[in-house]
Amino acid sequence: MIYFCVISGEEPLGRYIYHLLSLAKGFPTSQDRAQLLILAEPAKIKPEDLARLPQEIPKRTHILAISRKRKNLPFQWVKVSYFKRPFTPARLYSFVEEIFNRKFPLTSEEREQPFLGEDERIVNIRKSIPILARLPEPILLEGPKGVGKELLARHIHGYRRGRFIKFAAAALPPEMIEPLLFGFKPGVIKNIKKSKEGAFAKAEDGILYLENLEDLPLSAQQRLLLFLENGYFYPLGATEPVYSKVKLIISLATPPEKLLKEGKLLPEIFFKLAEFAIRLPPLKERFIDLPLLAQYFLENYAWIYRKEAISLSLKLLERFLLYPWSRNIAELEEIIKDVVIWGEEKVLETRFAKVPKVRLKFKDIEDLLQRLTTESKELMAQIESSRKDQASRHTGSR
Repeated sequence: MIYFCVISGEEPLGRYIYHLLSLAKGFPTSQDRAQLLILAEPAKIKPEDLARLPQEIPKRTHILAISRKRKNLPFQWVKVSYFKRPFTPARLYSFVEEIFNRKFPLTSEEREQPFLGEDERIVNIRKSIPILARLPEPILLEGPKGVGKELLARHIHGYRRGRFIKFAAAALPPEMIEPLLFGFKPGVIKNIKKSKEGAFAKAEDGILYLENLEDLPLSAQQRLLLFLENGYFYPLGATEPVYSKVKLIISLATPPEKLLKEGKLLPEIFFKLAEFAIRLPPLKERFIDLPLLAQYFLENYAWIYRKEAISLSLKLLERFLLYPWSRNIAELEEIIKDVVIWGEEKVLETRFAKVPKVRLKFKDIEDLLQRLTTESKELMAQIESSRKDQASRHTGSR
């Protein structure tokens, strides 16, 4: 375990680095006990705070400066490493591992695409991932599009062996869904004279991720139910069953009660899956994680497009809080990508022109982060009230 401390000149960056190292089983501590002291954008840290550090930290402490540009630090007797922004989580983990000559206990998914979040529900889901991976039973992931269901499925797969096969029925012609999911024998499909394995067979003893169960026709759901109940399936045209040890992870983007009422979901399947059902909250219900996710996408896309690492303004973060986020984290990723490519002002003009012009009266980004962390429920109520007030004024002006 690595004991670390983060001192930051940019609060969102410092919070992001702190979160990444915590996910890697690092142990946050005070600077006088830290093995690793991280200075995030030291040029923006108060000079007097930097000047005190040589007297306040042990000589064995390794200092890591993370910034856009190298800055000379006032330490003569302690080793200082420099890590350039932007960076991916995997690069940061590798850099720290080299410093201490030890590996973090991370799967490849946790290293490449961390399951980020400080929201209590996300923390609890993240803790359950190793347990869910060991269970042979199928798992149901509920939540609207863009909340991270596939990412969670891949993190569960990270704790298992075998292949990960994704099957998305929405991308297929209806008549091809069952043949490509379960496989088929010669003569079932016109002009195809050979047998073909489906997604079930390809996944073998790994994970088969069925994206959006509601996109499966009821006939395919009946075949799926047979597997859930008996552990085998029939390829189309086959007379002999095929037994499989594949682990199923199934997602729903529509509330199950709505699908059951409309007759688009077999009740037997839902009750079979309900034992290990996980609901991922939409982004508007976990605003505490919004700056954290935004920082992740900022660093990642700046790295991909070889751009300089940037920071979001308080103005844009306020716009984020008032935005409806109908496509959840996927939409946030898309917007941050545009910010990196085109700049913040362009995004404010094009994406947020219709967002209510309400000032939430944060003093600075540190104040916003503090209130998101400690007063999230009260802040969400304030935001919702601001939206309603803006909507009523708009209606009254017509």
